[in-house]
Amino acid sequence: MTHVVVRVARNAGIVALFIMAAMLGILSGVMFAFAGDLPQVSALDNYSPSTITRISASGGQVIGEFATQRRVVVGYDDINPLLRQAIIATEDAEFDRHFGVNIWRIFVAALTDILERRRAQGASTLTQQLARNLKEQFGLTKEKSFERKVREAILAIQIEKRYTKKEIFTIYCNQMYLGHGAYGVEAASRLYFNKSNKQLTLEEAALVAGIFQTPERQSPFVDMKRATQRRNVVLQRMADEHYLTQQQADAAKQKPIVTRGAPTQPPGIAPYFVEEVRKHLEKQYGAKMLYENGL
Repeated sequence: MTHVVVRVARNAGIVALFIMAAMLGILSGVMFAFAGDLPQVSALDNYSPSTITRISASGGQVIGEFATQRRVVVGYDDINPLLRQAIIATEDAEFDRHFGVNIWRIFVAALTDILERRRAQGASTLTQQLARNLKEQFGLTKEKSFERKVREAILAIQIEKRYTKKEIFTIYCNQMYLGHGAYGVEAASRLYFNKSNKQLTLEEAALVAGIFQTPERQSPFVDMKRATQRRNVVLQRMADEHYLTQQQADAAKQKPIVTRGAPTQPPGIAPYFVEEVRKHLEKQYGAKMLYENGL
């Protein structure tokens, strides 16, 4: 009986290896076919996303803001370590170990598609997500097509070859949309909690990390129950990846979400003055500079 079990296990292992080898071969061939028709990842060398132009009073109080994307760019060292851990644990636990794509996750997702006749979730790495969201640089859409996924994978591999993990993670944290016009972790932290991301508590960092998946549904301003459930998933993932003890995760799950921001900006204290300043700045510097380059 033991020999039969061993033989079956060995045969199953051989079949699995054969399938993975076949998938790798097919994937390599397809990637080679698409590789010549992609933009250069060197476009990220001078990554400069749209930022906010702020008008401040003499005392430093912000009285007006202009932007197409509400974003405050931060460096790697300015990203809260708790937030870094929460994002990696939830979005891509293998981030520090893969080369842009996670072959095992692709294999599991494909197997799920075949055996359960449903689309598996979570096969994309953090780097693939970044490539998909850099529309201006790479022009990828969110269309769920085979061609788009291949292009995304190739770009992710090329990004990993050219940039360090810290550089990739930093761009990711500044680029991604996190709801209500906020792009990047700093703008999101200010929106939801009216504080810098470096000041976020564990449970607040977990909430922000949870919004990455579907910001239009998991914002606490949209659905507090869903946002809380997602935050708790993030906390559990942090425990699973040994960033937290189970006791720490369980304690954080019990804490309520207390937002201190607002989904829309209130009117400024001097709206007519701000409007005159806006007109002057747009006339002098142009709309692109005013709304995208953060004067």
